[in-house]
Amino acid sequence: MIKQQYWVGILISFGFIGFPGPNEAFACNKTSGCVLDVSRENHSMRRDGRAEEAIRAGRANVEAFRSLQEREKAYASTKR
Repeated sequence: MIKQQYWVGILISFGFIGFPGPNEAFACNKTSGCVLDVSRENHSMRRDGRAEEAIRAGRANVEAFRSLQEREKAYASTKR
């Protein structure tokens, strides 16, 4: 019963405070404006092309990782 009340209290407090989104996962010690700073940074990244560049770099990293995994599997299968 106490545990249930504990979790209900936490969920209610998140409703008042607001649950941090995926873009707000950075340390901020300002008294105000942290969420707005993140929003502005996201908007400016989309406007000047840095977001597309980051997406392309991420896709290239995923492709390189998958290629490495395939080579490792092929190498491991020849060793058996």
